[in-house]
Amino acid sequence: MPRLLVLTQNTAAGVTCSGFEVCLCASVDDLVHRWLADEQGVVVVGRQQSGDYAALIGQIRAVIPQAALIAEASEAQELMLIGLGVQEVVVNLNDDLQRTAERARIRASSEKDRNRGLYHDPLTGLANRSLFLDRLDHALVQGLRHKTHTGLLYIGMERFRVVNELHGYAAGDELLIACARRLQGTLRRSDTLARIGGDVFAVVLDNIPDEEILSRTADKVRQAFLQPFHCAGSEIFLSLSIGMELSSRVSSDAADMLRHAELAMHQVRRDDHRSYLLYDDQQAPVDRVRAGLESALYHALERDELNLVYQPQVDISSGHFTGVEVLLRWHHPVLGDVSPVVFIPVLEETGLIASFGRWVLEHSVQQFADWLQQQEIPSTARLSVNLSPRQFGQPDLVAQVSGALSRSGLPASQLTLEITESTLVHNMQQSVEQLHELRALGVSIAIDDFGTGYSSLAYLKDLPIDYLKIDRVFVKDIVSNAHDAAIASSIISLAHNLGLSVVAEGVENTEVLDLLNLLGCDQYQGFFFSRPLPPAELPAAAQRCA
Repeated sequence: MPRLLVLTQNTAAGVTCSGFEVCLCASVDDLVHRWLADEQGVVVVGRQQSGDYAALIGQIRAVIPQAALIAEASEAQELMLIGLGVQEVVVNLNDDLQRTAERARIRASSEKDRNRGLYHDPLTGLANRSLFLDRLDHALVQGLRHKTHTGLLYIGMERFRVVNELHGYAAGDELLIACARRLQGTLRRSDTLARIGGDVFAVVLDNIPDEEILSRTADKVRQAFLQPFHCAGSEIFLSLSIGMELSSRVSSDAADMLRHAELAMHQVRRDDHRSYLLYDDQQAPVDRVRAGLESALYHALERDELNLVYQPQVDISSGHFTGVEVLLRWHHPVLGDVSPVVFIPVLEETGLIASFGRWVLEHSVQQFADWLQQQEIPSTARLSVNLSPRQFGQPDLVAQVSGALSRSGLPASQLTLEITESTLVHNMQQSVEQLHELRALGVSIAIDDFGTGYSSLAYLKDLPIDYLKIDRVFVKDIVSNAHDAAIASSIISLAHNLGLSVVAEGVENTEVLDLLNLLGCDQYQGFFFSRPLPPAELPAAAQRCA
């Protein structure tokens, strides 16, 4: 019989519900302990006579985010509680509680399936190919910024087809789940593990010093699979073929990394003497490809090959649309969509970033002003534009920003400029002077990827800034990793003590969002709400928050 866990200040209260076992709980700890005993049951929070109801709901949501939740409250509190993730709000618990509990349970199950289905493999629960590619792109960007390497393992299971033929597809699924768990137990928490094909897994290893660590990790995975699996009443031995690639060998091109790692895996399959191999192709024309990109980029602006996409930003507590971060994209007529991880470093090294940066600023400010004038987005929304290190050092940057605002009619108060913390500390005195000049225009300043650079907190009190953006490396695992949660909490507290607002990047699911809400984070962006959108789709996304 399903259980109804009722949190009530009166444990003698008479709560009954046909078809459910009713358990009265005197505290949140008692309720959570009972729910975690078998990870099921509908949670009911009785009417609270005192205390912060929102904080109480937030506390429960942070610890057991997947639980179906019913709250007894006044009609005036209904919208607030639904916004916090409550499935059902009732004025009186005794009014058809059975039907309410069933609805809450179905809604919670549906929300969980919908959120996980977008970016996770339904069988193993690992990241799917879409989420994996996004994580790989991000790791490569961070590697370029901080001069570290990113590694990629492409792992194929040998003889897996035989398992399906001998034991059936159900046993094959059971074996895949067991493989996923064994891989998770072998890798670091910070590594991204994904299932990207039927019997193929891939791993992103960020922040590694060299290819030796990549090989050691591959060997560790190989050794973990020497032990048999117990499946369908049999011992099953699986061997692996692991292809490897390192970011520095492909100019941090995500597509090339994935292709090379897959080719290396096939090379391993043709070589009976190895289990893992770093991609090796003496004919790979990396230098010629790089030269071709430089030439193509010189003509990209005049050939109208650039476009902008917009990453929505949302207020965590209210769910209101707060603005967008603009991102540059390049569609080459022959190469197709070229990853920013590939072309942005080329722009920086060739100096083209100056003209491209002006183009992004001018077009995004005009587009945002048009949306505001046509009332397609909230009048209080803000546009965030990234400044590269080379852009930030330009002597005419203030004139560029002032001119773009003047020509578009966008109020300066609705523009935020984002600068990485490593850019600022490179020349602190000059940075402070530049920021003061920008702030004099009326624009806001955000520190992007906070915590991933020099991580010096002393300089913050001297900088004229308005926002800190928590990098996704500290966000993605805050529910399961106490250290990441502590870092995020510290950043939020520090920012608020300095009068700054906080934006979390890379939010991918309800559990992470609920914990950020509990920690007091102000805004978020990421896959949970939306991918970066082309201009035509952005107004509809903003209206979803209305």
